[in-house]
Amino acid sequence: MGRLAYRFAGALFALLLAVSAFWASPALGAYNGGGSGSGSGGAAAWMYDPSMVVDINLQIADITQISCDAFAPRPYVPATFTLTYTKVVRGKSTVTRYGPWVIGVHAKGYYGSFRCLEYDKAGLKLKFESSSKRIDGIKKMTLNNMVQDGSMSHEALSYEVFRSMGIAAPRTGYARVTVNGTYKGMYLNIETYDDVMLARWFPETDHLYEGSYGLFYDVSTVENAYSAHYEVDEGDELNRTDLQHLLDTSRNFSDGWYARMAPIANLEQMTRMWALEAYLGHWDGYSQFITNNYFIHFDGNGLATMHPWGMDQSFNWAYLYDGQPHHFIFNGCVSDPICASVYTDALREAHAKVKSLRLDVRADQIALVVGAACGCDASGNKAYLSGQIANFDSYETTFPARPRSIAVTSSRGSARVSWTPPINTSGITGYAVEYRGKPIRNVAAVWTRVLVSAPSTSTTLSALPANTYEFRVRSVIDREHTSLPLAKSNIRIR
Repeated sequence: MGRLAYRFAGALFALLLAVSAFWASPALGAYNGGGSGSGSGGAAAWMYDPSMVVDINLQIADITQISCDAFAPRPYVPATFTLTYTKVVRGKSTVTRYGPWVIGVHAKGYYGSFRCLEYDKAGLKLKFESSSKRIDGIKKMTLNNMVQDGSMSHEALSYEVFRSMGIAAPRTGYARVTVNGTYKGMYLNIETYDDVMLARWFPETDHLYEGSYGLFYDVSTVENAYSAHYEVDEGDELNRTDLQHLLDTSRNFSDGWYARMAPIANLEQMTRMWALEAYLGHWDGYSQFITNNYFIHFDGNGLATMHPWGMDQSFNWAYLYDGQPHHFIFNGCVSDPICASVYTDALREAHAKVKSLRLDVRADQIALVVGAACGCDASGNKAYLSGQIANFDSYETTFPARPRSIAVTSSRGSARVSWTPPINTSGITGYAVEYRGKPIRNVAAVWTRVLVSAPSTSTTLSALPANTYEFRVRSVIDREHTSLPLAKSNIRIR
């Protein structure tokens, strides 16, 4: 890690966050889809709504087949499954039942969350093998025991936030679970990352990798796509060259990191993912000290995105950047001047989203659903939100204002970019002019940056290949403090 990354840790990201969360709505289930319009809908949407509580009954002939050892193999064990839910419309109740069906079940969870099903409230994975015995096409169900979330709402709230910023993340509902006649309690019914869920977000999926417990023991496990750190949930188990190429490329921190990574990773999406981990206090995520609880998805064009998981301990604390060596995709980003600006853009975008929404109302509504089960209310979540908004209001003051206007005049092979500086230029040492052409043959467009010293307010870019370009300009204090960009699009260079 170069000096820039540690300057980031010391100057910009030394802030330890102990507050967070956001996203609210007067109607509890109204926004439980994708904020960008992706990932919502589907026949099973009714079940993934935090206002929906279903009842699940499992009969397991030999419950001792589900081991009480958290590190033992976890084959699916036969069980008889029944799900019922009651819907009340205008005072009239209707009961819908699915099952009884024979399905597979095994325990889930590791450090902290694993429990023995025979004696305790174990997290569960359910698998529906028969296509004729599924709930609205759902192949798998994930039932989280929420033993590490006293509010029983962290995951429901957090994943909605990710979806509201266009990041593929699971939807959630709730379930009262009974096993062999013993009531186990209220569970989170969380949508499983599989081909059913992914089809609503991506036209194609080449691979889905699940990562867990990064440098808890050995950094080499994170560097090696074939190590036990990565589980292949979708795609070819044996051929992991896409992931290995991503990891190898990201570990080269020399100049030009962003240009090398942008064709194989959606860095705008990944920076939003990391920004939300920090904002939501998800200390147990990819960008934090353990490098845990995340998915990496490769679409049909081989472009990687990253997705959240295991957010039961969010609304807690997290660093904006902690300097640990093992989340090296994140490290490479904050070491690169272009990607570092994209990351701070994402942090500020998250903050603006939080301030525009009503998470306090949302948290109260979910507390009405789960309050009797957890003996809790929304006060902790609301205090966290209030503190996080105050922290980021202060953080915003460290950035310069962006230019007030931008103009671009083009000629053959070149473009002259000019701008009007902000009214307050205090601390501004220069401007970053960035440009990129439209993608060609599914190859991602890559930003190129040119730095212009203040007080100059124009520059000419030469030797530009024929294409249609987007230009943008940022005010710069230093490499860690750049303004949001002001852009101008659809400029044709001949």
